[in-house]
Amino acid sequence: MIPTRFAANLDWLYAEHAYLDRGAAALADGFGSVELQQPHLHDIDVLATRLAGLRIALINAPAGDWAAGERGCAALAGHEAAFRRQMLHGLALAARLGAPRVHVLSGLADDTPATRATWLANLDWAASQTPDGVTLVIEPINRRDMPGYFLHSQAQALELLAQLNSPRVRLQLDLYHCRVAEGESLSHLKRALELQVLGHVQLAGEVGRHEPRAGEYAAELALLDDRRWAGSVGLEYRPRAGTSAGLHWLSAAGAR
Repeated sequence: MIPTRFAANLDWLYAEHAYLDRGAAALADGFGSVELQQPHLHDIDVLATRLAGLRIALINAPAGDWAAGERGCAALAGHEAAFRRQMLHGLALAARLGAPRVHVLSGLADDTPATRATWLANLDWAASQTPDGVTLVIEPINRRDMPGYFLHSQAQALELLAQLNSPRVRLQLDLYHCRVAEGESLSHLKRALELQVLGHVQLAGEVGRHEPRAGEYAAELALLDDRRWAGSVGLEYRPRAGTSAGLHWLSAAGAR
């Protein structure tokens, strides 16, 4: 049985299946919840039907033309109208799917006073539009995997969250991105828990972004248990072979 804390990211796992069949494959393997990066690319009513029986732990708000290199626009001056359209669409999708968290992508931009001001103004507006029961999350992404991404370090994210000071916006801490960018992840996870800003966790194996090695994140998962953190841990990795065959690492990954 898959520990209940884990959510299968259907844009990364089960790629051997057609997208609309991935939820059934995850359910058959014992997952109770999933993440969706681009639900806006599908008929939302069909998608909701095909995901029946699964909780939606997280969705991404639309982030522009991904194939053309767009990665959101929260930090991009002059794109405020596009940001608002994307956010309202994302919040509507969350309502339809019952998703409690919406990941807001920041875009490709240098970290400057101007881009920070744009990001803060956009997230403040987005928070004002977010209904009770839904949390916006922001994720530092390492610049090796996503060159030029605005939000790229844990310290930067914590500074911005402190300035924003909104209970509706929290940190999405991807342990893989954190290790690549910062060298380790445990101290950053402790800090996010201490500051009470942790909204979501994701992971992938540090080598190749495949399945984690057995015990690779044992300390981080034990810490979440020790702190009785009730959130989800998304699996956002590239399976070495078939997804189901690679899930054996989960047997020692956490009891909850």
